[in-house]
Amino acid sequence: MIGTPFLIMSFRKHSLPFPIMNFLLQRVVLQDLPAESHENRTRLGMLAGWVSVVISIFMGSGKLLLGMASGSVSMLADATNNFTDAGSSLVIALGFQWSRKPRDEAHPFGHGRIEAVATLVLSLALVLVGAEVGRTGFSRLINPQPVEAPLWVLVMVGVTVAVKAWMAVFARQLARLTKSKVLEADAWNHAFDIVCTLMVLGALLCSRYGWGAVDGWTAIGVAAFILYTGISFAREAIDILLGKRPDPETVREIHDVVLEVDGVMGVHEIMVHHYGDVKMVSFHVEVDARMSLVDAHLISEDAEATVEKTFNWRALAHLDPVDRSHPFFDVLSRCVHEYLEQEDCLVDAHDLRAEGEHAPFNVSFDLVTDMETSRAEYDGIYERALQWLERRIGGQVSGVEIGIEAAVESAPMARREFQLPSSGK
Repeated sequence: MIGTPFLIMSFRKHSLPFPIMNFLLQRVVLQDLPAESHENRTRLGMLAGWVSVVISIFMGSGKLLLGMASGSVSMLADATNNFTDAGSSLVIALGFQWSRKPRDEAHPFGHGRIEAVATLVLSLALVLVGAEVGRTGFSRLINPQPVEAPLWVLVMVGVTVAVKAWMAVFARQLARLTKSKVLEADAWNHAFDIVCTLMVLGALLCSRYGWGAVDGWTAIGVAAFILYTGISFAREAIDILLGKRPDPETVREIHDVVLEVDGVMGVHEIMVHHYGDVKMVSFHVEVDARMSLVDAHLISEDAEATVEKTFNWRALAHLDPVDRSHPFFDVLSRCVHEYLEQEDCLVDAHDLRAEGEHAPFNVSFDLVTDMETSRAEYDGIYERALQWLERRIGGQVSGVEIGIEAAVESAPMARREFQLPSSGK
């Protein structure tokens, strides 16, 4: 077995519940790489996919025979669900395999987002199958038929529940190791399958006592689970492909980590970009405008290195020189931050600048809104900001330049220039 004892132990600390799981894990992973590395992530994803393909085909075939023997439409619906699982697991396995393709000129950030494409294909398949299963259930309610449920059929259904429980735990553990959303979705799929099969088991038991309509209703219930799962996975995949906003807690962690770097006076405009398992973060760091360009550049490199070491992401820092030595800076900063407290929609301010040797000064600053604030509300923010400045520092300021941006946004910053009436200009 390849790898150092320390790294082997790093995998063993993520011990899996069953010996066969550990056996498969140790045979697939590269011991000299962490579990969430790109190579091991794809290896474990392919393992989860192919194991699910094989087991789902066997289970679907078995339930198909049981459904034909018993005449249960809910059992046939569950068999169809298992065959769909085999197809979706095949997409997962191939998706992870395709994501192993190296970066190239056309795809400089790799092929990691193909996982989201695989999830979307999986979800569309689930929606189609769910609709068909629901149609079958309604048909059985309209045209009821007798269902045979001997004891041996019930026992076999119970065995499939145990197998599905193993598959759900296996997929969940691999998702935890790899931090893969598609494997997490697959784990939930297996969990829903357990509920569906238990519903089928209940329908078969009810059929033994003459409650045949339960079979049709159970098929409809199974269809509802399939549809819900498919729609949920589709929304998650579409969010990833379109580029959903980063977790606010993650943004705060990045902010705090950068702010601890020596020489950094402020942090803003933190942007996180996802490319499958590849993540990039860009941010602006405020530094003293009086320092040399070389020293400022070293601070930006320290900030990038700190983020890359902490989060294992690619980081890019942009320098914003801030002159806090201006005699009017503290007054401007206090005034702007007091205004922030008056506006519920504002979350931060940055790039405060004051120019001029004598009053009235020219000032500029940027305001940051929350994600719920629309650009149509910016005119009101400008108006209220000017009124606040006029009341607080009107006699000391002439020109004002204000920028407004959302906390996480791809659109350019809105920026306008104003003259305060009391400046006399």
